[in-house]
Amino acid sequence: MRFFRIAAAAFSILAAPALWAQDPVVARVGSTVRVTAPSVHPQPLVGILDGANDSHLRLATGAGPIVIPRNAVQRLQWSRGLHKPVLKHAVVGALVLGAFGFAYGSAPHDPGEKQGVCGDRPKCAAIGTGLGAALGLIAGSLATPTHDWADVPDTRRVSVVVRPRPRGVAASVAMRF
Repeated sequence: MRFFRIAAAAFSILAAPALWAQDPVVARVGSTVRVTAPSVHPQPLVGILDGANDSHLRLATGAGPIVIPRNAVQRLQWSRGLHKPVLKHAVVGALVLGAFGFAYGSAPHDPGEKQGVCGDRPKCAAIGTGLGAALGLIAGSLATPTHDWADVPDTRRVSVVVRPRPRGVAASVAMRF
């Protein structure tokens, strides 16, 4: 049993640098990140990850550098880049105005009116869909670009749980690799 304890201790000491190099947070240094840490700031913080070690993250924001304890981080996301939702706006516009055109085409018209804008449902739906898609493309191209956020996996590598017992305290350590 003593041999296994010594072997486990030697392995953990020798493998620590290799495991640290595989840390997904360290791989994101220099990226734009969004950190959710309610004990540090009530709103998620967005900035550039300047540095990270096993105890804290250093974030460069517009207000200046912020040091966040790693155990306070509930969620860490990195930006895959900025994008404009052009196609999404075009599809939504086509669906909404297409449905409106279909409803308009099926509504009863004034009998004194000679010729309406569109006389039947399919024609009105097609006109509404085309106008909606065009307006959606314009709205999407004018929209402000937003970040495409992705979660950084396993931001908490080590967790320690302390529980009271009838005759003392029990502590457990969980490590994720």
